[in-house]
Amino acid sequence: MSHELKLFHGYTACTRVTLTALETLGVPYEDQIILFEKGEHKAPDYLSVNPAGKVPCLLVDGQPLTENAAILRWLHSAYPEAKLFPEAKDNWERAQQLSVLFWISSGWHPYVRAVKVPMMWTVGDVEPVRERGKELFSGVLDQLDAELANRRWWFGEEWSIVDTYFWWAYINSEFGGFDLSPWTNIARHRADNEALPQLQRALAREKAAYEARMA
Repeated sequence: MSHELKLFHGYTACTRVTLTALETLGVPYEDQIILFEKGEHKAPDYLSVNPAGKVPCLLVDGQPLTENAAILRWLHSAYPEAKLFPEAKDNWERAQQLSVLFWISSGWHPYVRAVKVPMMWTVGDVEPVRERGKELFSGVLDQLDAELANRRWWFGEEWSIVDTYFWWAYINSEFGGFDLSPWTNIARHRADNEALPQLQRALAREKAAYEARMA
């Protein structure tokens, strides 16, 4: 069954993961970039679509679906041939796939935000927030690096959208001056991700949308 899809996304945001998922599907979709620096996430037009004022928001046949984890799992169920996730043999494997999504969104994501945009977590001095974010982020990088010592991708030898979610998290830390060089397995994982055609297309689409609005 085909669906009419429209993604609201942001520049450098975690919507890069959603864009990559849509590019992997190979189906038509619209996109609209929301410029946070211009306050568009708080504009009445966007709040009427997503009252939370966040991205991503995916319109599916005119109905909004928010939060990356929910969007990615729905896309996988609606377009299983794209193999955004490996085929799960049972409910336990499906739960494990959800578990890693929730780990990234509830653990990695806040740590990255503390490093990249610490002003979102305090009205005072941002440096203690950034330093604590770096400490916490180093811990999850250690975990990922150890896992990747034994396999190419998170679930084994085949890429999944989880790998792009990890990629987005660690490369965004660099915007806050974080040095990723000590984690050699992550460096290899990064290179493998950035060679993916679907990620390259997603980044090109995001860049074109941003530059068109900022021109």
